[in-house]
Amino acid sequence: MTNRIDISIGPVQGFVVQSRRIRDLWGSSYLLAFLSAHAMRGAQQAGGEITQPLVDNDQLFRWVSGTRAGHPPRIGSMPNHFVVETCGDARTVANAAEESLKKAWLRVCSAVWKECVEDAAFVGNGTEEIWNRQTNTFWEVIWTAESKTERGTPLACRKHWRSHRPPDEPGDKCTVMHDLQELSGFARARDRGKQDRFWKHIGDGVSDLDLRDNERLCAVALVKRLFPRVAKKALAWEVDASNWPSTVYIGAVPWIRRVVKAAPDLAKAYARAVAHVAQDNILPMQRPPFEGLNIADAGDFPKLDANYMNHNFVLDERLCPLKEGVDRQWLADMLQSIHNTKDDEGQLGAPPTFYALLLADGDRLGKLVSEMGGGNVSEALARFTDMVPEISHDHDGVTIYAGGDDVLAMLPVNHALECAEAVSKAYRAAFADTTASGEATLSAAVVFAHVRLPLSYVVREAHRLLDDIAKNGNGRSSLAVGVYKPSGCYCQWVSSWDRPHVGTGGSAVNLLAELREALKPHDGEPGLSSSLIYRIRKSLALLCGWDRWEPGNYGKVPDGIDVDAFLRAEVLHSLATRMDDGAKQRAEALTGSVVNLLAPARNPQPADSGANSSHRDAPTVREAGMDALLLARFLNDPEDQGADR
Repeated sequence: MTNRIDISIGPVQGFVVQSRRIRDLWGSSYLLAFLSAHAMRGAQQAGGEITQPLVDNDQLFRWVSGTRAGHPPRIGSMPNHFVVETCGDARTVANAAEESLKKAWLRVCSAVWKECVEDAAFVGNGTEEIWNRQTNTFWEVIWTAESKTERGTPLACRKHWRSHRPPDEPGDKCTVMHDLQELSGFARARDRGKQDRFWKHIGDGVSDLDLRDNERLCAVALVKRLFPRVAKKALAWEVDASNWPSTVYIGAVPWIRRVVKAAPDLAKAYARAVAHVAQDNILPMQRPPFEGLNIADAGDFPKLDANYMNHNFVLDERLCPLKEGVDRQWLADMLQSIHNTKDDEGQLGAPPTFYALLLADGDRLGKLVSEMGGGNVSEALARFTDMVPEISHDHDGVTIYAGGDDVLAMLPVNHALECAEAVSKAYRAAFADTTASGEATLSAAVVFAHVRLPLSYVVREAHRLLDDIAKNGNGRSSLAVGVYKPSGCYCQWVSSWDRPHVGTGGSAVNLLAELREALKPHDGEPGLSSSLIYRIRKSLALLCGWDRWEPGNYGKVPDGIDVDAFLRAEVLHSLATRMDDGAKQRAEALTGSVVNLLAPARNPQPADSGANSSHRDAPTVREAGMDALLLARFLNDPEDQGADR
């Protein structure tokens, strides 16, 4: 009898989400994929056959298995849940997978300890004990076995059985993984000097990019941060972690491309000035991983720490440390000359202070497996995974993780929604020639976040939007978008990818782009007034009975209210032009887009009644929400402080 073994490795959220910077996020995802590959290899060597995912052509798995052709893998591609089939003893195979994972993890930890921690442990307070406690008890591997012919869900049930109980963590906590003790073992309230001495010993052996002055880490966070320094010993191959951009840099990529084309001489002179007066390493990337930035005439400007590209940040000693006695205003004035430069698009201005995080996940994968078989699904997912990095790259993004049906990427604001839609189309295309063609769908969350918001918070919100708002709330095959400013959540919008419900219909992303363009002036005529959005919100609040509007709100429009006529009148007023036939035609077209974006676009759940699904053909707005219009307003001008609610 052939047994199916489902093996799951955790805690994923505790390991990946608790990340302070993009490099941490990548390191977490990469290490988890690396450990999953070792677990799969262990199961394979014990007589198991990996059926999900397909691993034979996966670059990471091949390098873990000893087949090391080409360049080492740089992106994690192995999921934390995999399926093994065996005719032998299931327990033996599962135990072999767990042992292989633990052996690989301890090898990574040992390499980091010997290179970066061991020499500092003598000034700590029980540092080695803390290290061993945390590294030996962090991972939980759960597994279930059933007959291959069965169609149960034992793994989902097993996850509710909480058998992994890590030991208590006393003392001061890690500044990144807040539930684990920091490594010095000292309490800052009593022994601040001793604690600082310990971390100075650690910091003296690594770069400022590896460990900042205010960071006091636990063993697990330090391993995530430092393993690239010892990758040859830890992984058995080198991995380059020097070119991961910051969130500030990601958001600024389109702006940097404009600068190096429009003002290369100014950019080169400014980069030289920064290098002369700055204290820290101001060139964190050896080569920016984006097209069109490495222009020789611009010097080192494209490699600069992106904080030095923002006028307000340059004036902040904490964000841009300079040598003692340097006139900050002088440096800021040099930067302002770049901001004042004009190109074909207008004045360059300041770089954006927002970036986007894209999180995507296939819908109802278990159902596809039961209908198509695990092998066929794995083949389709392998095709999808191969397409993702190129899609992200084409939209000025960086792929943090792409494995199975999961995607995590970082992008500039103006390319993120188009990238999300392209990823969704690629997922469907990967299944196009299968029996699941038309049924295989993907949901995505896009978070537009200010660069000063904690990355761990942004990642958590992305998971909430994807799981709660898109998949569970909107019926899967959906896009959920949130805008997060320093003042809080500005808007939260969710929609099916296509909106056939009311108005003109069409792609949700395209409709949003049309409205965004309508807010801009064209051919000497003003665009739609941004005040239109706020007048609509005020009117809808009265119509729908909102005491106080909140992001994500939809309200029922009272019977007899002609929302189309109301919106048409508002659009005509906002066009600020004479009432000729052209204005009326433009108003009709724009009203259709606004009406469509105003209404919800939900996909029916499996248990939905026919009455609910009939809403897809509703002739007018029955429910209305403001978030799509606010999102279009944000996308048109993310830096407009007047757009805050």
